[in-house]
Amino acid sequence: MTSTASAAPLSWARRIGWASGDAGINFYWQGVGMFAYFFYTDVMGISPMWAGIAFAAASFWDAITDPIMGAIADRTRTRFGRFRPWLLFASVPCAVSFALMFWTPPLTGGWLIAYAIATHILLRTMLTAVGIPFSALTARMTHDSNERGTIAMLRLMFAATGALAVSFTIPKLVEMFGDEQRAYFYAACILATGATIILFISFLSTSEPPTDDDELPVPTQRRGIWQTFVVDLTGFWSTLRHNGPLARLFAAVILSGITTAMNGKVLLYWIKYDLKDPSVMSWLLPLPAVWLVLIAPGWTWVARRWSKRTAWLSGTALSIVSLLSFYIINPHDHATLIVITLIGATGGSAGLIMFWSMLPDTVEYNQWVRGERGEAKIFGFATFGQKTAYAINALLLGQLLTAIGFVADQPQSPEILLDLRAIMCLIPLAGVIGTIIIMWRYPITADFHARLRADLAERAKSNAPTATA
Repeated sequence: MTSTASAAPLSWARRIGWASGDAGINFYWQGVGMFAYFFYTDVMGISPMWAGIAFAAASFWDAITDPIMGAIADRTRTRFGRFRPWLLFASVPCAVSFALMFWTPPLTGGWLIAYAIATHILLRTMLTAVGIPFSALTARMTHDSNERGTIAMLRLMFAATGALAVSFTIPKLVEMFGDEQRAYFYAACILATGATIILFISFLSTSEPPTDDDELPVPTQRRGIWQTFVVDLTGFWSTLRHNGPLARLFAAVILSGITTAMNGKVLLYWIKYDLKDPSVMSWLLPLPAVWLVLIAPGWTWVARRWSKRTAWLSGTALSIVSLLSFYIINPHDHATLIVITLIGATGGSAGLIMFWSMLPDTVEYNQWVRGERGEAKIFGFATFGQKTAYAINALLLGQLLTAIGFVADQPQSPEILLDLRAIMCLIPLAGVIGTIIIMWRYPITADFHARLRADLAERAKSNAPTATA
């Protein structure tokens, strides 16, 4: 890929075509993130501890397969490119596995738990086969840092649209049918069909221009899946030692995944047992997604005007305000609940946009200091950290719910309700403060990235040796 081609703005058709795929991916991801834990405990009838184990087992498996999928995608060579074919061929198996995950079979006890674990692992495997190549296209489509900010913003807007569809569809069908088991399964079938169509559109709208490492030989060593994982994991830790910006992002996403994910999982329990108004789900859950679509361009402007780091830190400040307000006020009136939710959605969107905008920049930083890009591998291990954190989060949540005496479908005492709110607000608050400390000295600014790209272009012209860390 020439420097000019890689820096040229993408057409809006290509930007939107690629970014739309994240709506389909988020049909699955938000369905799992918002509803799976609640589905296990309050619909399937699994205890909180086993729900946490089921969720964690799938998340750990997901974490392991992400870097493996990254290595597979980096080695893929087809007429469609390295990454695009996976959007086409893995989308239908992903849809089937999502429907199976939200079907309640006529099983009880250990067999029901085993079914939950097996179908969740199947979904995560298929979602990895789609999601890692999709994300890696960010670094493949353009080398321009500002352009990446634009498509990251569009990606978040479509992701929010996907979240909106999920958060509207499932509560509405539950309200319509009354039978939660049927409602969740029908909703999963509808969402899976829509996701498949969207991913086909994303495949057709996207192309992969050639890039700097296309002429490098493809590794041909024959290794087993675990040996591949161990070898790539060792290499990734070496990458982190030399790639400070990636190390900061990696640490921040792990801490955030362990802590802030508590908020979304416990929200459904707060609505059902503390607010005691399940109808609120039909408008409260879609509200952040609608708001994200509206305010996402604002964070892109902040990042262009100042820096991606500034946008990240500003968002965390708003998240702190939202979490503290929710814990102290315990908002039962709708107006206060809406205001606090919008403040939190505004803050949270900054981290989402900036993470997916910063991560491709670390790919080029890696090329600058180590002479290799490995975008799919870096994206794979970044999500490996994220999903390992989600697994820890699920295990921790199961233990916490058990420890405070929570029992599904039973009235909760004031003490348990207070404990639920603490899990929902104070644990995420600690995580947000931790990410501020981690990201405070993130170094890649727009000027730094421009100099980095110019240096790489100069090396390509002169075949100069790569820099050392």
